[in-house]
Amino acid sequence: MVTMNAARDCTGLHRLFEAQAVRTPDAPALAFEDQKLSYRELDRRANQLARQIWEMGVGRDTIVGLCVERSIEMVVGLLGILKAGAAYLPIDPGYPAERIAFMLDDARVALLLSQTEVAERLPAGHLQVVALDELDWTGEDFAPPAAVAARDLAYVIYTSGSTGRPKGVCIEHAAIVAYVEDICERLRFAPGMNHAVVSTIAADLGNTVIYPALASGGCLHVIAQERAENQGMLAEYFLRERIDVLKIVPSHLAALQGARNPEHVMPAQRLILGGEASRLEWVARLRRLAPQCEIHNHYGPTETTVGVCTYRVDGELPATPSGKLPLGAPLPRARLYILDEHGQRVPDGEIGELHIGGAGVARGYLNRPDLTLEKFVPDSFGHDRGARLYRSGDLARRLPDGSYEFCGRIDDQVKRHGYRVELGEIEAALRAHPGVRDAVVAAREDAAGGMQLAAYVVPQRAQQPLWQWEDLHVLPDGAPVAHLNRNETDYIYHEIFELQAYLRHGIRLADGDCIVDAGANIGLFTVFANRVARDLTMFAFEPNPAAYACLKANAEAWGTRVKCLPHGLSRDECTAELTFFEGMSLLSGFYADVATERDVVKHYVANQQAVAEAALEAEIDALIDARMSSRTVTAQLRTLSSVMAEEGIARIDLLKINVEKSELDVLQGIAAGDWAKIRQLVIEVDRDSNLDAIVALLGEQGYEVIVDQDPLLHNTQLRYVYAARPQPDGS
Repeated sequence: MVTMNAARDCTGLHRLFEAQAVRTPDAPALAFEDQKLSYRELDRRANQLARQIWEMGVGRDTIVGLCVERSIEMVVGLLGILKAGAAYLPIDPGYPAERIAFMLDDARVALLLSQTEVAERLPAGHLQVVALDELDWTGEDFAPPAAVAARDLAYVIYTSGSTGRPKGVCIEHAAIVAYVEDICERLRFAPGMNHAVVSTIAADLGNTVIYPALASGGCLHVIAQERAENQGMLAEYFLRERIDVLKIVPSHLAALQGARNPEHVMPAQRLILGGEASRLEWVARLRRLAPQCEIHNHYGPTETTVGVCTYRVDGELPATPSGKLPLGAPLPRARLYILDEHGQRVPDGEIGELHIGGAGVARGYLNRPDLTLEKFVPDSFGHDRGARLYRSGDLARRLPDGSYEFCGRIDDQVKRHGYRVELGEIEAALRAHPGVRDAVVAAREDAAGGMQLAAYVVPQRAQQPLWQWEDLHVLPDGAPVAHLNRNETDYIYHEIFELQAYLRHGIRLADGDCIVDAGANIGLFTVFANRVARDLTMFAFEPNPAAYACLKANAEAWGTRVKCLPHGLSRDECTAELTFFEGMSLLSGFYADVATERDVVKHYVANQQAVAEAALEAEIDALIDARMSSRTVTAQLRTLSSVMAEEGIARIDLLKINVEKSELDVLQGIAAGDWAKIRQLVIEVDRDSNLDAIVALLGEQGYEVIVDQDPLLHNTQLRYVYAARPQPDGS
């Protein structure tokens, strides 16, 4: 355990680790998959990194970004920044680029620590970037002469904001050091314990184990995200490494228990639940799974440094009015008050807003003095001059045994997988979408006590009414579209909107892009693309007259600058006969034949069924026969290069091709000088005989190519080909 008197002399968070490294230099400190570091080795790497970034000009209250996948480098980065005297800003690589860019700009980050592959995806801009996976760790062990004070900044964590703008919470060294000391004492962490962290460092959930493990002589096991989300892989690791301590969000643990042997993902000694409320009946099941494991509930807002209360499940479960575990009793240096709207204490048992004081109260919000004054108020109950209380917004009551119970919120904030989520931020993001007129988000509780979110969206009105169409189909997002038949429209919607088949493997759309859609059918990709990005220029080709009429109506209703052309694209300028299947327009084409198309549909339907029984197969045959009646129409064919010249198309950001066996013809209609103008292609290839030629042609033109197949198209020749030009920076 942390020696309290010695620990209280430490002014910096990293000093707790350094003191332990002196006591047990050869003990295992850090593990990730098959990599392990002792306390001495981890300290040496952190010193090397600290000196390097200190020499780059970072220092006290300087904020350094840290955006890495879970790894050894993640912990080295945390300690290295702290040892350099700076504060870290943890960023999840999975965050949207817009959120990452906002955080970096708002925190005025000048230096970013990352990994090579992660850095290539980041909106780094003018930042200096250090790739931790490329550093040489064989150098000498020289710590920088950096010093920190108790009130210096240790880290900044961004939380959700009710106005749609995330806010950075500033935590000082004194606050996090007090927390580490108190939680080690409360949970009785001892040397040699194996602690597992399964959450992102972009939230402070993991700080319950990261720093306490390294301050108490334990070994910190960083669990890879893929393993943390897979019950079998996680169970194998827990059994092999004998994990003693796990901090996890209830909804995450509940999801892992859906497979066989749920007891295998329970730790041996301490299970710490936090980030969400836990229902009593679910906790009772956990106790039956692992009777020897202590279960603790842990509560605390980010603004009061990780956690302020713990509740140990011991003996009979309490009969709380809410049916959930109590928040518990305060840590030694935390103070809790239940106050009414006038700031006065309410009697025990009555509900009021929970106000939190003590050593863990944050400095405030980064660059938000107005919000800091609103949420951090003077502490009129304590004796420390200048002390403040954090207004949590949580409703709570004090129970007869002195512990506290969570009773809801005074606003619309919820916890989702441990993340604090302001419903207003989600609503603001939805309303900013060009296809949305208004939105409301609601939260619903699941069986474990976690929250499920549901969004109710009112789409923008069509720019041109579709009243003249008798056969309209309302998409799941509320937008009516002209279409030919429901089953086909549902299939196209699933492919484009839900599977996002045309935005995989690095294919992206951005505001202002130019898109060519060859084989646009009824135009659902036009609707989708204008949901994804703004100010697009689109050229949509569809030679089937029936589908073209729908395409034109949908483009006028939901597109921006869309030019619809009733042509096919090919290698020559000519006319050709197109076979049109009235019940399945998607299969219409210049090379269509009933037997082949019938086989494709049959395999697609059969792949959706667990068992293709004889009776079901007969029903499938009858359904297909009813929809495979066809007629022939004469269509005009153009080359893409002739259209580019005629329309003045200087660049194509995405060429989407879905033309039923004519895809190679389309590519052969591109003149040599026009290939350089095309940045990305997604092609649905309908027969194997074309696939090799298409891949070879794209390779010759300098594209990086990936071939993929939808599982529901197994046993058919249909493939998706994704091609993109390498970016100048090599990404």
